Amino acid sequence: MHLILNAFGTSLLKENGLFVVKTDEGKQQIFPDKVNSIHISRGARISSDAALLALEHEIDVFFTDKTGMPAGRLWSGK
Repeated sequence: MHLILNAFGTSLLKENGLFVVKTDEGKQQIFPDKVNSIHISRGARISSDAALLALEHEIDVFFTDKTGMPAGRLWSGK
């Protein structure tokens, strides 16, 4: 699964070893082993705990600009 966070105000958090996507409409829990990559656009955010969880599971985290073009990335050193 490719987790895409492109709505303003969306947050990616870590709770109890799971990713949690939080929006105005509610929360959704996602197991890290189901995620291949995370794409975050402007207006969305990721907590440092969620970023570290992604790195622990060797999940690439991509940041994109307002046009969807890559701006940077995090990846595991493993």
